[in-house]
Amino acid sequence: MLLSLNTLPEWGMRWLNHVPVAVISALVAQELFTTDGHFTNLSSNVEWITALPTLWVAIQTRSLLGTVVAGILSLMLL
Repeated sequence: MLLSLNTLPEWGMRWLNHVPVAVISALVAQELFTTDGHFTNLSSNVEWITALPTLWVAIQTRSLLGTVVAGILSLMLL
């Protein structure tokens, strides 16, 4: 409601563009590196091993659907 009355400066709008990426990164990192509130060993962490090909597909294709399918298939195979 407050922002509808005023316009944000250009630097504020650029900063707000990074908020969704930061939130998703924090959620994914928490899921990948912790189990029950403790850091996990990366060599036995299936989610971390699954994240590597999923990240590669995301970078190569820039497709949300392709990334989700790659993640699901990687997890199913492991």
